[in-house]
Amino acid sequence: MSIVQTIRGPIDSSALGRTLSHEHLTNGTSGMERIPGLLDRDEMVDRCVEALERVHQSGIDTVIDLTTFDLGRQMWLFERVAERTNVNVVCATGVYRWVPPIYFGWDEDEIAAHFAREITDGIEGSGIRAGIIKLAWDLEYRLNEGSPRFSSRGHLERTARGAARAAKATGVPISCHTRAVDELGTPLLDIFADEGLDLRTVTIGHSNDTSDLRYLRSLLDRGAMVGLDRFFSDQPEYVAQRGGIALSLIQSGFADRICLGHDATPAGLWSRWREERTPACWALVPDHEVPWLLANGATEDQIDGALRRSVRATFEAAAAPRK
Repeated sequence: MSIVQTIRGPIDSSALGRTLSHEHLTNGTSGMERIPGLLDRDEMVDRCVEALERVHQSGIDTVIDLTTFDLGRQMWLFERVAERTNVNVVCATGVYRWVPPIYFGWDEDEIAAHFAREITDGIEGSGIRAGIIKLAWDLEYRLNEGSPRFSSRGHLERTARGAARAAKATGVPISCHTRAVDELGTPLLDIFADEGLDLRTVTIGHSNDTSDLRYLRSLLDRGAMVGLDRFFSDQPEYVAQRGGIALSLIQSGFADRICLGHDATPAGLWSRWREERTPACWALVPDHEVPWLLANGATEDQIDGALRRSVRATFEAAAAPRK
């Protein structure tokens, strides 16, 4: 067992229950709350609370919010939602795809210190502490022009080393948005291994954006968690395709080493592009993917592995004493 920080305070890892591993209460960009007329705060709170209530009805106990400050993290939203929900919400420190210029002058240890402060002291002067570190590697990793320090890839690699050092110092896991078709989980794990991080504490997310089981098994073979956390539709063909990836890994013995989610938001700005701003945006996995898995041979215990034991294991591995 270990302690996990949520927006309502610390809980034991045994209380996480069934967990969605990669979600967002909101998203957008840093500073969006300062743009007049852009956000309706009361509406955002209502949408988030309604979505949490809806997904709790489907058996979900915890939602991991991986919205970093540069992706539009809103502490006032967490504070107000915390007053109105009994669902556990774990929030994140870290950085999104386009590393902000404030990081350019920091070395790895300074980045680590910033992440660690949000984990140990609280975020932006609030009483809420981050319970996980988020990184995002996508198309920007292809940009390697200029010196290693100032290329897009250089920024991403430096923040990854900072994240690994902060994770080791504070005992929290790391969850990564990755471009799966570029197999970006592999260089991330290389960096984490070089930093001496226990790879059981790392989730390589958005991995069901590829059906390359060879790649996915290579991540699992190194000890990492594989996040099958992109799920956007209830159309039968889509459910079968995405569910099939999960089922293949479950049937290969990895039920406790995968985690499930949507990468969805009920109150974000980006959600308008995908028209997902619905109270049921976090219910597709429990209401559609899970029944498909059960109907196609998965057991209730295996579903518990993917929704309950897997995420809990990352937190407990991160908090375990290091030898």
